[in-house]
Amino acid sequence: MDRGYIYLNKKHFISNLNYLKEISQKTICLVVKANAYGHGIEWTIKVAESFGVNWFAVASVDEALNVRKFSPESKILLLSEPSVSQVDKIIENKIDLTVYNETFIQELINSGHPFNVHLKVDTGMHRVGCEPDKFETLFNLIKNSDIDLRGICTHFPESDTNLESTNNSITLFKEIISNVDISNLLVHVDNSASTFFNIDTTFNMSRIGLAAYGTYVSNENLKHELKPIMEIKTRVSNLQKRKAGETVSYGKALKLEKDSVIATAPIGYGDGYPWNSFPDGKVIVKNTFCKLVGRVTMDQILFDVTDLNVEIDDEVVILGKSEDSSLEITVSDIASWNRTIEWEILTNMSKRLERVEVG
Repeated sequence: MDRGYIYLNKKHFISNLNYLKEISQKTICLVVKANAYGHGIEWTIKVAESFGVNWFAVASVDEALNVRKFSPESKILLLSEPSVSQVDKIIENKIDLTVYNETFIQELINSGHPFNVHLKVDTGMHRVGCEPDKFETLFNLIKNSDIDLRGICTHFPESDTNLESTNNSITLFKEIISNVDISNLLVHVDNSASTFFNIDTTFNMSRIGLAAYGTYVSNENLKHELKPIMEIKTRVSNLQKRKAGETVSYGKALKLEKDSVIATAPIGYGDGYPWNSFPDGKVIVKNTFCKLVGRVTMDQILFDVTDLNVEIDDEVVILGKSEDSSLEITVSDIASWNRTIEWEILTNMSKRLERVEVG
């Protein structure tokens, strides 16, 4: 081991997909944007396809092309309208488009190519999606053209925090589509959080991201069977004895209160380990929590191993469980130290850390 590894648990991933499939009773569209939430696009697609997933959602045409490279036969959904300049790549690679602007839809029609599209409605997110009163106009525009309307969808802004708001969006969406024929269409509104409570059979596909990767943040009291896929481990690369009153790392941000043994590990914000992890952050060495003692640098972190019998190359757990399974650092822990969200922690994990399959 040089810098460290991201270990990806195949059994846990398949267990999560199976669990989510049983809960939702819907087709799973696995969201694999941002390098599959940091897990690695090639590995994620390979394992998901072995389970039977054949729909993948992405945020850009480049991401779609990457999926197509590893999966020639899968169905790929682009989650927002691309630049018209990307149309040739979309046609060549058989990418489904999410659409919501009349001008863009008309340009697709004028091109003469039979695109597959999913019409998106804004039910409260106010990011992208057509206004509710424009839905039937756009629906009919598409249905009366050579474009193939494959699905209708929306997205929820508060499904992880506000059940009432989400149910209101579901009700609004059903009212919006009530006057059109949705038979033979994919009707998809659910993300990871709403998959756990929206069992309405109007909907037949769920776009699942974070939950598939083993993290669930909607309700801390909810009992679930999701298993984290990712663990990150590195090694002790240096040991030094420092005196009380001395400081370590950039900015001299912490003065040592006692004589200490300080360890270094070769991982930093250049690898995706967040800069703001200090001062709350910790790692696990020899089944013991060890606090960070200086600012995270681009390539290294420092932590206190005083009173532990630590040697160079001893294992350091950045994310995951201790060797005896008594201690654990979760994605939510790291997000909390950094006053951010789990999605950001996972998607920032750099390609400098090699992904290794386990389980």
